[in-house]
Amino acid sequence: MIKKFLLGLGLLLVLILLTVSIALIQPQLLRGLIGSSAQRFAGLEVEISDIQSHIKPLRFEISGLRISNPEWPRSELLSLGDITIALTESPFSHKAFWELSAQKLHVNVEQNDAGEINWISSKLKAEPEVPTPEEIDTGPLLPGDFNFNRIAISEVSLTWRNRRGGENTIYLPEVRGERIEAGNGDFYIGLDYLDQHVELNSAITLFDPQKGILGYDLSVHHQDIDIKSKGKLFLNPTLNGSTLSLDLDLRSASALSKLANTDIPKLPKTKLSTNIAVTPNYEFSDILLQLNDNEIKGKVTINSETTAINASIQSAALDIDSLLPPSADTIEKKNTATGNTAPSISAEDDEAAIDWAWIEGLDVALKLNIEKLSAMGWQVNKLKSDVQIKSSIKATVSAAQISELATQRDINDFSADISLEPLSKNTSGADVKLSLKAKQQGIEADATGKLNLNGVAGTELQVNAKADNSKDVWTLAQLPWQGAGKLVVKANINAGEDSYAVKGTSQLGEQSTELDLSFTPAATAEDIPSLNGTLSLHKIDLAFLSPPASEISADAVPQKKSSSKKLINDDTIPLDALKSINAKLQIKLENIDTGYNFINKATLKPTLQGGLLKLKNTTVNFEGGEAKIALNLDASKTIPELDMRLSVDAEDYGKLGLDKAAGINQGNGRIRLDADSKGSTPHQLAANMNAKLDIKITDLVAQGNALNLIGSDVLSETIDKLNPFSEKKTSTAIECIAVHFKGSNGKFISDDGIALETKQTKIIGTGNIDIGNEEFLLGVSPIARTGVGINVGAAASLVRLGGTFSKPKIVADPAGMFTSGLSTGAAIYTGGLSMLAQGLIKRAIYSGSACDGNIDEIPTVEELPEEILNPVAPPVDSQPQGAQQGGAQTQAATN
Repeated sequence: MIKKFLLGLGLLLVLILLTVSIALIQPQLLRGLIGSSAQRFAGLEVEISDIQSHIKPLRFEISGLRISNPEWPRSELLSLGDITIALTESPFSHKAFWELSAQKLHVNVEQNDAGEINWISSKLKAEPEVPTPEEIDTGPLLPGDFNFNRIAISEVSLTWRNRRGGENTIYLPEVRGERIEAGNGDFYIGLDYLDQHVELNSAITLFDPQKGILGYDLSVHHQDIDIKSKGKLFLNPTLNGSTLSLDLDLRSASALSKLANTDIPKLPKTKLSTNIAVTPNYEFSDILLQLNDNEIKGKVTINSETTAINASIQSAALDIDSLLPPSADTIEKKNTATGNTAPSISAEDDEAAIDWAWIEGLDVALKLNIEKLSAMGWQVNKLKSDVQIKSSIKATVSAAQISELATQRDINDFSADISLEPLSKNTSGADVKLSLKAKQQGIEADATGKLNLNGVAGTELQVNAKADNSKDVWTLAQLPWQGAGKLVVKANINAGEDSYAVKGTSQLGEQSTELDLSFTPAATAEDIPSLNGTLSLHKIDLAFLSPPASEISADAVPQKKSSSKKLINDDTIPLDALKSINAKLQIKLENIDTGYNFINKATLKPTLQGGLLKLKNTTVNFEGGEAKIALNLDASKTIPELDMRLSVDAEDYGKLGLDKAAGINQGNGRIRLDADSKGSTPHQLAANMNAKLDIKITDLVAQGNALNLIGSDVLSETIDKLNPFSEKKTSTAIECIAVHFKGSNGKFISDDGIALETKQTKIIGTGNIDIGNEEFLLGVSPIARTGVGINVGAAASLVRLGGTFSKPKIVADPAGMFTSGLSTGAAIYTGGLSMLAQGLIKRAIYSGSACDGNIDEIPTVEELPEEILNPVAPPVDSQPQGAQQGGAQTQAATN
């Protein structure tokens, strides 16, 4: 090693003496010597226009320097306008002995298709000499002092051309280095690139040249950013022993985006400071990152041998929303075909494979501790997390409270363990093996299996969840439901290439649900996805869906008020959604308590194909009776069409829902409804409806002294007007209720087809209902019954009901419209009833019940009895009490 050094030193001295001698005697001879040497040893061509030498001080002035590589199409590597090298002292002294000034330096660097650089000629492609281990360990030897006084180069430009033909040029107005004192120097570089100006200043101190230690104080300035760093560098291969500090102040990124030649999103104002030590591990301590008003503290250690990373990060408050505001580019997708057509659900596009090479050899341990984290409308308090990445990703997360700010929902004492293990080095479909366990104040959930991270296909998960008190789950979901015992959910999720399947069970106390569903996405944009499977419900009690009675105050119950507002709205029903999927389902119900009735058993098999929803004749067995329903809803038509049939046969309508809905018990009879309509809004369906309704129910018992079938003010007022029950009672036995309506285009007529019979009274009605316009007009007459006949003198007057659904009322009889055409006897003894009232009287005195016969039969008589048409006037002083009562009622109704 010493011999090589002495030999190299001797050759250097000879070369210096030769160069100085030639330069002093004839400097032009150097042009040829330099050119031939460059060609021989490097394969490059060097041209010099002129060389001049001067004495006092000794200096060389070179102009027109040009270096080129003849092996490249664009051969020029470097050009230099002027350069002056001056020797201010003897090269053999311990002082700085030279200065250099130059201008108009241009350097070209180019890369060809093979990745070769134009500066490397064929003669320079030889393998470089590998340094010995001793040289690596000791590192570079620094000089004791800078051997120059000043270096200044102005108008420097560097041009880079890559293999794809892209070209970039960097302009440096000034590059300067200056020796301040022994071992100390200042350096400056000015840089202009893409209309951006950057300045670099650095002070360098040769701290310990023998050990390769230097000190520095560096600053970089740009209008958007300032970077400062200072410290002590140990110039060995690992920088072991080095200590330094780093400070960064980022004010904006608008100009930096031009410098980087790319679009940079709006960044928060950022300040970063840290101390760095190489021990030989790389230790980043006292990290302080300020992002707007957020502060993050921490430390990071990187193992120099294994590159393992150990980090710890803390923050008192971190608001992610303020750092990453919602994108303004979010545009609501609008339907283009019919204006509200639901987008079709299609199979996912070919997903990109995931290369897990980045995780190989990676060893990261991260601890996170944030007192308050805000992000996307959520706030997390006391967030702690441990993340480990080493051939797999494992994380534990805990939070004292997670709050959804918009709904004020709180998730307390949350914790979770998650593990993601790549299934192979390169994955498509299922990517990782997942293990997840989560807890939250009495609620536990876990998931295991295979998971597709960037798609769906290949996912196979077993999901389990349980809560000792289901009320905790409803509270978490912000549902006003009651606790119904322990909740247990088990589900298996499988996603194949062409279909997805979910099979599982849930247990809520004694209530159970089973489902087995498969979903097939559309293969093309023209196809329609499909859903098939079964859903079974057993021992379901829907009472838990209602809040406890103790939580409902009287003030909270809304009071019904008359209003002129329409009850049937004209909002479009989203029936086009029926065209976006095909379905074939089987829904089994067993022992279902709906709160109004109890379903013993039912099996529904709805189908949906091309927008046509079908429910074939289906029987629902209730406690107390059964119902049959058939339904066709065709949304594929330009105007959707509905066809529905409903029949109910029951031995106890109270158990079918009348008890809880209207306080009516028992009841034996039938209900038949056959209806069809078309339209895309509730109002259109009502206005276009064609229907026939027949109801005959006997032997009902109504609680109280009146009927509460509707609960509206008009019914109460009507009952008061009719006063069918002279005494207050705790219950009323109803022998028969019969209702018959038939009509089309939303207009329905009942011709003597409304009847309510009790032991004491018959209430008979006729009229019409227009559900399209929400209007109705009914004539109702009560007749008091004595024994099996009719006490005509006790007949009440006709009551005319009318108005709108939202504002019904008792309608007056203007201009005697309902009292014209009366027979003399009827006029006297019925309080002046019209022909309409006479028809009702005929129905009232019918010997049988309105509920006799087939369900669609309306009993009638041919004519009024003689005693009504030609009655014998009773003595004035012995007029029956009932007649007096009837007359009073007639007068009240007329008033």
